[in-house]
Amino acid sequence: MEAISIMDGLVLTVVSMLVVFAVLTALWGITEWTAKLVGKETPPVAAPQKNQTPVATQASQLVANPKHQLVAELMALTLASQDQPNKKLEIHVSIRIK
Repeated sequence: MEAISIMDGLVLTVVSMLVVFAVLTALWGITEWTAKLVGKETPPVAAPQKNQTPVATQASQLVANPKHQLVAELMALTLASQDQPNKKLEIHVSIRIK
């Protein structure tokens, strides 16, 4: 078996790290590209009016988001069945409370 010098080891390490970073960058780019193709753009947020407070502006701009609603429902079910893992729960109505 041939011995590897320190310089050969360093070159191998640098090249290997560059390959890993290149693959990760390519995967990140593919993910971003796919998200742009599949995802929907969010509407721009309007600037707050002078007579409104920031809290009132945020509350008036909240819109129902199906993803957020699903996460809230799943968390509610998780918290409700935390002590009894075999208990089956079902959501009949989902109402947003402001």
